[in-house]
Amino acid sequence: ESLGSHLLCLFGQRAFGSNKSYMHLMPLAPALTQSTPQRTAVIGGGIAGLACARRLQQLGHEAVCFDTGKHAPGGRCSSRTWPGGATVDHAAQYATARSASFSALMKELETEGLVKQWPARVVALEGGAAAVPVEGDAVRYVGADGMGGIAAALARGLDVRQDVWVPPNGGITYESDGMWRLRLPSGAGDDCRFDAVVIAHNGKCAERLTSSVPARDVHSLLRTRFAASLPGGGREGGGVFTLNSVYSLAFEAPAGVMPSDFDAAEVRGGPLRWLANNAAKYAPADGGGEVWTALSTGAFGKAHKVPQEQLAGTEAEAEVTAKLLRAVEAAVGLEPEALKPLRTRLQLWGAALPLCRWDDPYVWDAEHRIGIAGDWCAASAEHAATVEGAFLSGEALANHLAATPAQPAGLSLGADGGRFVPIEGAFGGAPGQPSWV
Repeated sequence: ESLGSHLLCLFGQRAFGSNKSYMHLMPLAPALTQSTPQRTAVIGGGIAGLACARRLQQLGHEAVCFDTGKHAPGGRCSSRTWPGGATVDHAAQYATARSASFSALMKELETEGLVKQWPARVVALEGGAAAVPVEGDAVRYVGADGMGGIAAALARGLDVRQDVWVPPNGGITYESDGMWRLRLPSGAGDDCRFDAVVIAHNGKCAERLTSSVPARDVHSLLRTRFAASLPGGGREGGGVFTLNSVYSLAFEAPAGVMPSDFDAAEVRGGPLRWLANNAAKYAPADGGGEVWTALSTGAFGKAHKVPQEQLAGTEAEAEVTAKLLRAVEAAVGLEPEALKPLRTRLQLWGAALPLCRWDDPYVWDAEHRIGIAGDWCAASAEHAATVEGAFLSGEALANHLAATPAQPAGLSLGADGGRFVPIEGAFGGAPGQPSWV
């Protein structure tokens, strides 16, 4: 299995128009003995944060989710609308479902017409050679109108505060009475005190957000290193959470220019890792063009990394776009400069994919009532860095918070505690590189 379910994304898919709640979607979750209802702040509106807030609400607790997306939640599981109306997945490419609870969710949403199976023709490409079909029996799910549809379905019925930035410096404070206070921008609500906090995002912002809180073990686990590969010489009980950086290039090619004998490709060698035709998932753009998504390797992302907010309209944007287009041509066997896209959109995911996983599905500091959920928290290797893994982590933390809030979980980093484990996979790279699913 390969890329699909996790890459990054900040732009939300259109929110669903209905206010119908999906609180009934967890029929396989066990009945829990609930603690006194708590009010929990969930910081991060990606899949892990939404799953946590949703499960807490199902169990009778109040949860407020704070998300920085300008239009809708979803984090890396979101989509954008291309000029001409086409839907483009520029981050997470699909989701797979192996667990009982996530399978139940996908089947329910499929019945509702909110997700669908994507019978993709996936091949391996290397150096312009003939495409080699990639075998596998995993069912791939996508939103009916983009990957953002999965997040939108999870968010319905929840209190999600959209386009709200909890500042990394002093954004959360542990007060003398044991409550948490969030420093919120104007318009985000005055109800800023909470019994518990869940950190459902990662990277330097999460590290800085927890830098001054008394829950030092939580902060230690959120310390982040950015690299294209893991360092050698790791030791049992050691390690640091490591993320790579990845470029996502969406480009619209005139009909007939790109190959028609595959829908998506694992690209081996060069600056690309993944290439997919969004028209194979959703309706094509007006005018008949095909919008493709090309995702870079972490090494390419590191070599060409610039501040994300300073990319648009720069020489760096033009240079990276040209390099990736040349890489697409080489991968599919086109002549150099043969690909003349009608339009392009480049996105840098500075904190893209985890290269290692914490070998617990979640973290909970019972003394200070603060926890961590995310796709990098996974006791099972097959769930690490996946949409499903993010969902399972958030759901499991909510179950723990509701049932046994006085019991710590997943905190210890050391020889007698947990450890960071490399995420390995065969997606177009050498052993030790992450599998993007």
